[in-house]
Amino acid sequence: MFRNLTPLLYLKLRSRSLSGLHLPSGMAFDEPPVLALQTVKGKREAIAVGHAAAKLQGQPQVEILNGFDHPRSLLADFTVAEKTLQLLVRQIAGKTFLKPEVVLHPLEHLEGGLTQMERRGLYELCRCAGANKVHLWIGRELTAEELRSRQFPSEGGSLLTP
Repeated sequence: MFRNLTPLLYLKLRSRSLSGLHLPSGMAFDEPPVLALQTVKGKREAIAVGHAAAKLQGQPQVEILNGFDHPRSLLADFTVAEKTLQLLVRQIAGKTFLKPEVVLHPLEHLEGGLTQMERRGLYELCRCAGANKVHLWIGRELTAEELRSRQFPSEGGSLLTP
């Protein structure tokens, strides 16, 4: 019953891009997965995410971080990635009492498959960022209709569990 009311976010993850689709609105997005932190009275605070954070590059006492930028894995810094994803999810899904369901689709660093540690890390990352339910999809890009129906094709990809 609540399945049709629960917002769904399809997140396609690359080290330099977090793109996807918000359903039911159908809004497409593409943001750099960066977080701007500012040091105020010795304490670091998140002040912007995505394009807004990237625009702050070079500002005094502002640090731009990417928790997804690592040569071997998509998850480089869990804490930074968590805050980045948390703020981006809030920005994209808006404020609602229903937590979104997330389909996370990593698109890089897949050689040899994801390790159990990587699967668990990506799953936990989404849960900590505010997802009600997480699907980890590896394979071809999903269509809006497949996402709406939550039908993951048996050919062209696989749904992984943590």
